[in-house]
Amino acid sequence: MEDMAKLDDSVVVDSAAELKAANQQLFRVVDDLKKVVRQRNAVQNEMAESHFDALYLQVLGADFRAGRNALRLVRIGATAEILARAAGMSDEYCSLIRRAAPLHDIGMAAIPDALIRKNEDLTDEEWLLWRSHTEIGARIISDSQDTPLIRMAAEIALTHHENFKGHGYPAGLAGKAIPMSGRIVALAEYFETNTNPLGRQRQTIPTEALMVAIGHLSGRRFDPELVQLFLSNFQVITEAHNEIDAKANSFQALAANIRPEH
Repeated sequence: MEDMAKLDDSVVVDSAAELKAANQQLFRVVDDLKKVVRQRNAVQNEMAESHFDALYLQVLGADFRAGRNALRLVRIGATAEILARAAGMSDEYCSLIRRAAPLHDIGMAAIPDALIRKNEDLTDEEWLLWRSHTEIGARIISDSQDTPLIRMAAEIALTHHENFKGHGYPAGLAGKAIPMSGRIVALAEYFETNTNPLGRQRQTIPTEALMVAIGHLSGRRFDPELVQLFLSNFQVITEAHNEIDAKANSFQALAANIRPEH
């Protein structure tokens, strides 16, 4: 009986040791899996950044052809983020729209130079071609990756020329049927275009007159709630633009302005 008791104790000890060894091995496997996941995520993030930079370069190229200032895109992104925060959108949404908004005119890369640089009024045929940049842009972006950033960028590209009262393009959407991102960027782009006009539009509108014009377009071209938020946050927007103008002196600096902080 004593020998049996010793045997039982030995079995218990051996089983505990084996269980401990098995647990340690399991922990090592889990740690290895975590490292693999971290490495995979790092590679995916790096690829996503490179892909975004490639899209962003396309937009910069289109703006360069139109004689526009490279800072225009960054300022539009900053304005969009400020408006989104003022509207109570989530931090994630605000970060996404700052990055997605600068891609809104990527479809202009497919519009001929002669049309972009034309100073006279466009013919009906030319106007149809010009308007197509929204659908082209959405298709360019959508055909790349499927991420929240890409989905929002495609949504903005497609809808930033819709009018709150309807009769915009390409779909003639109205009111809240227009995605929030499209409504925000419509206003952000209008402000930037008339503050720093280049390309087909050459005249700067004085600030007071521009504020009156935006107010006049409230409920027609723009979401009236966003117009009120824009007017009440105008100083914040102006300060953000001044900071961008002072700091962005290279592509890396431009890109940094629309990338999330890590």
